[in-house]
Amino acid sequence: MSEAFDLAVVGAGTAGLPAAMAAAARGLKVVVLEKSGRIGGTLHYSSGQMSAAGTQLQRARGIEDSPDLHYADVMRISRGLANGPLVRRAVDLAPRTIDWLMEIGFEMHPSCPAILHLHEAYAIARTYWGVDGGRSILKAVAPVFEAARARHGIDLRLGTATTRILPGEGILARRPDGTEARIAARATILATGGYGANPGMFARLHAGMPLYTTASPTSDGSGHAMAEAIGATLRNMHFWKPALAGIEDPAGSGRVTWEDVPALTPQVRQPWEIFVDAGGRRFVAEDHESVDIREAALARLPGLAFWVVFDGDILREAPPLLPRFDRARLEQAFAGHPHFVRAEGVEALCARTGIDADGLRATLAAYNAAVAAGGGDPLGRIHMPRPIRGPVFVALRCVGMVLRTAGGVAVDDRLRVLDAGGSPIPGLHVAGEIVGGGTMSGDGYVGGMSVTPALGFGRWLGETVLS
Repeated sequence: MSEAFDLAVVGAGTAGLPAAMAAAARGLKVVVLEKSGRIGGTLHYSSGQMSAAGTQLQRARGIEDSPDLHYADVMRISRGLANGPLVRRAVDLAPRTIDWLMEIGFEMHPSCPAILHLHEAYAIARTYWGVDGGRSILKAVAPVFEAARARHGIDLRLGTATTRILPGEGILARRPDGTEARIAARATILATGGYGANPGMFARLHAGMPLYTTASPTSDGSGHAMAEAIGATLRNMHFWKPALAGIEDPAGSGRVTWEDVPALTPQVRQPWEIFVDAGGRRFVAEDHESVDIREAALARLPGLAFWVVFDGDILREAPPLLPRFDRARLEQAFAGHPHFVRAEGVEALCARTGIDADGLRATLAAYNAAVAAGGGDPLGRIHMPRPIRGPVFVALRCVGMVLRTAGGVAVDDRLRVLDAGGSPIPGLHVAGEIVGGGTMSGDGYVGGMSVTPALGFGRWLGETVLS
């Protein structure tokens, strides 16, 4: 039995919720299908970092900015590799997106807007985030969505997985009881997120690379697969770069908790430690001001893994490397987590970590000599506050992590999905991470160019689809 709607929105997350609300407010009959048992998608896991120029908050704080300047900065940071027309649309939509969030009760962090250095920095303070990361966005949006459901009759179906796209006709979906539903829809918006929770797809698209991810478990690439199955093409997989860096927890899970990442951004906390590979060799100046340079060096490491090495004195005296770990939690980690290692002497440390002992001894000797000489580090590091000499040595195993996936479904500047010949597939649009991080940021991470375009594109599609 078929059910008929104007619009089917697949995914009730960052892009899907605003798309459904905006479309329903226009009088469209909307169904939202979400394979998990709750709304929110990646907002439950994301840092929720956003960027926008020309917002009310900027004006209130005397910051002169504009979408034109934002666009120029994105293209500068991405070295011209981001998709110009889509970046243009995203930055034009961004200020009203932030203003809308503020209007519906978003709890903005008091530091915002700011210049952040987690990625290559903007020239102007235009980065925003909530007091509770992505969950702050969901906290603001969820009640507005529920009110829209009641007012406009949005049909939300949780636990319902879309299984197939019927171009120009609708979708097939699997209900919670396992039965199939055929849902007729004049248009479909895929807002299914990325593929950061699908190691098989990630390896296929990225030449066998391992996956260490902060993504929602629902970011399984199902939207990409369904689009491919009807002739859509994927693009920009070659733009992937690992973010530096997280701790896999639990060990062997491939998961990284964003809030627990070490403080490895030198503009926030200068390093007292060194980074070494399995051979005990340093691979980058730990205080290099460019995150792109540091992440490119990480991308060349086998397995995307390295060890942060220091000693007991630094553990006690340096600013916290793990800000979310109090002493009790840190001791618990050293007692039970294989990626937190503390040992007496270099030999014992290397025996437990697998680091080559000869290589690490040579590295420590060279580094400590540069500290004693007051400079002359072979890699050009400047901040070297003290030697690393033990007798107690400490190591944390860190991995390059996926904050959002680079590959996306090929679309035009109206977010219509394109087939292999470059023609729009009837009735099919996408919004959110499925557009692809490479499309919006090129081969790196441009701050706020994932969450903000997801919200903005979702609302814009809801306002314009079928018009």
